[in-house]
Amino acid sequence: MPVRPFVETDIPQATDLYWHHMRRKKTPVPPAMEACFKELYFTNPWADRSFPSLVYVDRNGKVVGFVGAFVRNMSFCGKPISVSLGGNLIVHPEARSGLAAARLVGAFLSGKQDLQLTDSANDRARNVEERMGCYTIPALNIHWARPLRLGQYAAYNLSRLAGRAISPWLMLGAKPLSSFADAMAAKFSANPFRPVKSRLQGAELEVETLLQCMIEFRKGYSLWPEYDAASLGWLLSFLERRCAHGELRKVLVRDEDQKAIGWYIYYVVRGGVGEVVQLGGDQKFTKEILEHLFQDALEQGVIAVHGAVDLRHMADFSDKGCLFTSRGGWTLAKSKNEQILTVLRRGDALFSRLDGEWSLDPGILS
Repeated sequence: MPVRPFVETDIPQATDLYWHHMRRKKTPVPPAMEACFKELYFTNPWADRSFPSLVYVDRNGKVVGFVGAFVRNMSFCGKPISVSLGGNLIVHPEARSGLAAARLVGAFLSGKQDLQLTDSANDRARNVEERMGCYTIPALNIHWARPLRLGQYAAYNLSRLAGRAISPWLMLGAKPLSSFADAMAAKFSANPFRPVKSRLQGAELEVETLLQCMIEFRKGYSLWPEYDAASLGWLLSFLERRCAHGELRKVLVRDEDQKAIGWYIYYVVRGGVGEVVQLGGDQKFTKEILEHLFQDALEQGVIAVHGAVDLRHMADFSDKGCLFTSRGGWTLAKSKNEQILTVLRRGDALFSRLDGEWSLDPGILS
């Protein structure tokens, strides 16, 4: 059988596939990558021996394909459901003309969970998964970008278009002019990206407080993830220890009466783009929570922030100068329960990057 469960002795081959053919790195696999794969797929709180990650092997027993798997507990209309998260679908280029990808996805989708979900599929994986009966979920595929230093952000995007060889030199050469433009723009009140001083107060977000906030502010949704202190603590620790996205910053937002009204978690990259992992809270204060995030990120030296938007709050994000795209990692789902799919499609699920495979990507190691 070409598809079989992923076992610990497969880790060196799986990390080689991931590093060289998904991340497209030409350097040797970092030694810490193997430890990362072991933690992710064998010892994390959601590793399920009855539903393991999978590999595809060729006639010689060589691993030429891989798909990761996790099983999460969620609630649907107040009832517990099991959700399988899939990600990091990788097939060696020499095996892509065959059935490796389809067989890996088919085996993953054969699980007995109530919902199969991935939130970071690339275009190739999306095509395979749709052919296997998965649906792209538009409500979970809207990503936002908010420039904080417009000149430097424009130079950043031009450098990405220019390619890796030219990018560092372009950023360096454009920095004096873009910094000057940002300094001038900050003086004009008509600038839509001008920072607004927030009346709210920020504090370090602790695990127990985040758990309480998740429970308090999930009212009105039909589907949400379930955490306990151990699983949430492990996840935040994993994100903090894998710092390629930058330094993880967790902020609890309080009003003038010291009442908690929301929170945000994002990566700080000085002179770069900060990726927002999660933002939540009282819906009445979404705009003010965003203002606090933008002010905080600006003070940390971030030139823009990116994230995935909750469809219910799209108007608030738009009012605060956010730009939208649907070209981020794709979210796809499959379920025998049509009601679950309906809830996902209409944007009635409380689901963020923290809750899916995005936060469990070993690529954040590098």
